[in-house]
Amino acid sequence: MEVLFCFDRKYEQHFGVAVTSLILNNLDNLTKVHIITKKINVDFKQKIEQLKTKANIDFIIYEVENTEIDNLKVSQHISSAAYYRLIAPDILPHDLSKILYLDSDLIVNGSIIDLYSYDLSNYVVASHGKKVITTKKRLQLNSNYYFNSGVMLINLDIWRQMNIGKQCIDLIRNHPDMVKLHDQDALNKVIDGQFLNVDQKWNSLVDLYEGSSQVNDQSIVVHFTGSLKPWHSWCISPKKEIYWSYLKKSPWSNSRPEIPHNSKQVLSAMKAVFKQLKNLKRPSKK
Repeated sequence: MEVLFCFDRKYEQHFGVAVTSLILNNLDNLTKVHIITKKINVDFKQKIEQLKTKANIDFIIYEVENTEIDNLKVSQHISSAAYYRLIAPDILPHDLSKILYLDSDLIVNGSIIDLYSYDLSNYVVASHGKKVITTKKRLQLNSNYYFNSGVMLINLDIWRQMNIGKQCIDLIRNHPDMVKLHDQDALNKVIDGQFLNVDQKWNSLVDLYEGSSQVNDQSIVVHFTGSLKPWHSWCISPKKEIYWSYLKKSPWSNSRPEIPHNSKQVLSAMKAVFKQLKNLKRPSKK
């Protein structure tokens, strides 16, 4: 089983937690972890070496510099690293026909070999999607379904044949007003329903700010979406604990919660705390 992560330096720690959870729960099946990032430092290399001691796994690192994605739209919470997955099939070995992409803000809390084993013969990706109405109109989709791009089993052969990455990049550059959710919107517009819709357990979303969670006893992948993350010091939700439990088992175990660095972040943190307190007074969303 070969897995792909794409991130920048800001997310190195969170990748470390995600990949630690992946390794510990998939020791018998995981063979290679591909990493697309910007220039790495000595400390990161040392931590990768520590990860190798947990299992017999190859880590292949691809360092990217100036690319066609550098000038695409970003936001306060989304950097250009979000677009690395769009160019990944051109960077990965061309004899590799399938890979499982995972975001770095998630926890793999069980075996994912069943997800990796899906037959993708007739699909670009396998991912969890839901029926949409307003998003369908906004993106002018033919399909009724929209998937989350944080967990994708990718058919690299079909992706390359259809030039999915270039189509997405062109869409983002030429129609910035249509594409609000960055690469995810672009992928859904270009693929437009040609995806295998898998069970929610493979990508159970948790929005700590809104207090909503799709996690249940069957959930394998716990994915922290939204602006509030479990590593923020102003996150008071008990749902953050799964992140910290795996962090303690990772080479990043000495890390501490992130604190606000400027007045704008302080105000955002205060707003998030009040929002969470309000959420605690009502039943959690399912």
